[in-house]
Amino acid sequence: MRFVSVALTRHPLPAFALVVLVALQSCAPDAGLDPSHPPIPADAEIDDDALDPILPENDGTDAGGLDAALGVEPRDDASVWPDATGADALLGGEDASAARDVVLPRDVLSPPRMCTGSASGQSAIWTCTSDRGMRQRCVSGTVQTERCALGCVPQPSGTNDFCATAPPPSTLPSCARRPLLRWGLHVYASDHLRCAGVPASRISQTIGSAAASAGTHGQDGTFMGQPYSAATDIRTGGLANDEIRALLSRLANQGFAAWYRLPGSDGWPSSEAPHIHAIYVGAAMKASLRAQVSDWLIGRNGLTSHTTYRFYTWTAAQKTLIRAVFNRYN
Repeated sequence: MRFVSVALTRHPLPAFALVVLVALQSCAPDAGLDPSHPPIPADAEIDDDALDPILPENDGTDAGGLDAALGVEPRDDASVWPDATGADALLGGEDASAARDVVLPRDVLSPPRMCTGSASGQSAIWTCTSDRGMRQRCVSGTVQTERCALGCVPQPSGTNDFCATAPPPSTLPSCARRPLLRWGLHVYASDHLRCAGVPASRISQTIGSAAASAGTHGQDGTFMGQPYSAATDIRTGGLANDEIRALLSRLANQGFAAWYRLPGSDGWPSSEAPHIHAIYVGAAMKASLRAQVSDWLIGRNGLTSHTTYRFYTWTAAQKTLIRAVFNRYN
């Protein structure tokens, strides 16, 4: 502590003032400190206004309170914040549960499509039923069905099948109604075989189970009380190749997709007998025969090898005829 000598002048200081002066002098910044100690930085001290509240005093309203501090619009009544999205919700307060219960929008999955049994499956494309009596499609999980009084007409894949507006014109030539050439023939197939020049003596198999036929001669259905197979085997003994080709052409004109099975040629085994295998396309038939007709339409042999058929080539008009009749019934 430094001792300060005070000179008494003409205006002597009161004793109390003298004491205060001495005390202030003793608390000078460097009083009693080690000269090597660094001075306290000025910004380490608390500013005079540091004790002011961080938020203005709440006067009893939300405005200027915590909502205002958080940038939330003031709430005049409950209708403004029906989901408690004010400060209470932001801080998880009493009304925060309402905000937590709000379901955020998200993609809604479409219900499963239920069109079991529809001819079109899950597709919205009109598709003929197997009996050609109606057409169906699947729309929003519901099967729509339209009955076709005059028959349903199949169209290429990806396009709508349609109901016939008038009886489809017969594309096959007219043939007189006669007794069956042989048991197991479709009634109309029998008539058209006769019109193609095939006598009963040349028919070797209708409904049958010959091993070489691999089931293609099984019964396809019943028509006018008669069981039938759409497939018929025709003997070719005594016919020259040109005569066989002419017969193949006449058969096509009468509604038959037919091949001459020449042993060792066009995929037919050399150990099997020669004959003509003919399929009448004017009647419903089994899947194996439909596959054979599809082969015939693209110039293949109708066997498991599906190779190009070379013995005879039909005209475009004959293929158009066979396709039209086939699509009408199958």
